[in-house]
Amino acid sequence: MKSVLALLLLALLSGEGQAQLQDKRTYNLWTKEKIRYLNAKVTINPYNPQLRVLLANAYFDDGQKYEAKRLLLEALELDPDYAEAHCNLAVMLHGQGYEREAKHHYEEALRLDSLMVEAMAGLGTLLCRTERQVEGLEYLEKVIAVQPDHVNARFNMAVAYHKVGDFKKSIEHLETLLRVDFNYRGARRALARAYYSLGILRLQAQQPELALPVLTKAVEYEQDNDSMFFAKGLAHLDSGDLTGAEAAFKQVIALSGDHIPALHNLGVICEKTERYAEAVQYYDKVQQLAPHLSTIEAVKHASYDVNYLTE
Repeated sequence: MKSVLALLLLALLSGEGQAQLQDKRTYNLWTKEKIRYLNAKVTINPYNPQLRVLLANAYFDDGQKYEAKRLLLEALELDPDYAEAHCNLAVMLHGQGYEREAKHHYEEALRLDSLMVEAMAGLGTLLCRTERQVEGLEYLEKVIAVQPDHVNARFNMAVAYHKVGDFKKSIEHLETLLRVDFNYRGARRALARAYYSLGILRLQAQQPELALPVLTKAVEYEQDNDSMFFAKGLAHLDSGDLTGAEAAFKQVIALSGDHIPALHNLGVICEKTERYAEAVQYYDKVQQLAPHLSTIEAVKHASYDVNYLTE
């Protein structure tokens, strides 16, 4: 009778929080049971490296990384040419910051299995993050050639291309990534930064008409970045579009009320459109925030162009 009541009570429980808790408990129970089962298998067959790798994976999933690492090292003692053990150990060492050791085990995994995708992805990522982007990108390109929907490799490629200044390539990979996984963590922000960097490059080259479309894209993907809106305002301004520039600079002020360059440029726009009273208000605000500009004339003749964003 008690068990029936317990089941009825459980059935009455509802809500997302309860469901998540139940899922977590179920997962933990399954993981613990898997560990128990594999431990028993290892005890029966202690010289089987595959069983130790499986047990290491289970410990890793359970958050017991020390045990996982120990088992992987034991598996490699039993079979030094076990590619999967090298790769899994490399991933673990990489995550713990042991880059040199991780690189060694990635390379061993690839020596034994040159098409192991996770080893190529891991080594490529490690090389890119240690400022060896050219070598790293070669590995990541191979991963994408074999497995085009490998989202982690594609994201890391995009980041690496951004670092070497190939913003178009970065944009290409991030847009492809978002088509595969729209909610990939950090991808939208990274795409905004790539568009922004390309826009700045075009502003520096005095190509505001080319800068404007990519800066418009940047603020679509990151709508709370005052620097991006300021750059967009400059692109409008340099293209002769005072209305668009004013809207962009006002968005900067909405995000950051004491943004001196945006306030200054709004004053300039108001002066050009013969709204002198508004212009004086903006110039006064600049003077309050930048007392070293002691007169309105000094404020007027200050300059805030793309150099402000790249200093």
